[in-house]
Amino acid sequence: MILYIFIGVCLLIWLVEFLFRIPKISNLSNKYVLITGCDSGFGNELAIQLDGKGIHVIASCLTEKARNELGSSLSQRSSAILMNVADHGSVQEALNKVREIIPKSEGLWGLVNNAGIGGYGGAMEWWSRDEYKRVLDVNLFGLIDVTKVFTPMLKQGRGRIVNVASICGRVVIPEAGYCISKFGVECFSDEIRVQLKAFGISVCIIEPGFFRTSLTDGFFAPVRAKWAELSPETRQEFGGQEVLESRIARVSKSLDSLPSRDTGKVVNSMEHALTAKYPKKRYSVGYDAKLYFIPLSYMPSVVTDFLFRDD
Repeated sequence: MILYIFIGVCLLIWLVEFLFRIPKISNLSNKYVLITGCDSGFGNELAIQLDGKGIHVIASCLTEKARNELGSSLSQRSSAILMNVADHGSVQEALNKVREIIPKSEGLWGLVNNAGIGGYGGAMEWWSRDEYKRVLDVNLFGLIDVTKVFTPMLKQGRGRIVNVASICGRVVIPEAGYCISKFGVECFSDEIRVQLKAFGISVCIIEPGFFRTSLTDGFFAPVRAKWAELSPETRQEFGGQEVLESRIARVSKSLDSLPSRDTGKVVNSMEHALTAKYPKKRYSVGYDAKLYFIPLSYMPSVVTDFLFRDD
């Protein structure tokens, strides 16, 4: 009997929250949303999806080629601009461009910090300080810089900040840089959510599980390149070529089977964070995130250490 009551209460809570999240904000056609990292992947898909729903999208790309390609896919209401989030001068130039696009009477409704690069597989000692810094400059410090620069426009629009973290910001999968940066995104987002609430700005975090994107494709090329640079003594210390190939084969098998190809789940979560009247604070996206990584994040460290041991 107690079990049935517990299940009934859980279902009721789920239903109430589901209904609570349905209402959308009005006047979407008057909203302006800036998205970083639109060259490919989630950012590219989100820009096209929001544009199709009447929102004024300002999609930033790293390369001229990507900007031109995406610009040709957007309607006249939307724009594609250049921005390197790791370069403060480029971020300032993007701010000036956004100010030209958005009418002075309107503020910025949404900022989606989506730009990111992958980390490096292999042992910590293999990778230099500069290689760690390269990942952090884009995934964390770039996100912080873009947020700081565009916050005045967000205050005017009393809008939303949507920061793309990862399930790797909740559970560490050993590699160089990526998890560190995503833990930082989680922390920064929690901090500014409290600070900016007084200004009418909501902060949401997107925590995708493993999805097939450019970050998962080509994961092993840097590892092989770095391995080739190591001294024979270092390679032998880590087990030699046979051990490397065995580990690559094991991870490759996981990357072939684990990542979902339904990237629309992540994009829809981003859209909900921008358009829902009552958005969630966190969106854990994917069955692996909800059923494996989130529960795992509450486990004792000895459990995660065992599961991700490198032997």
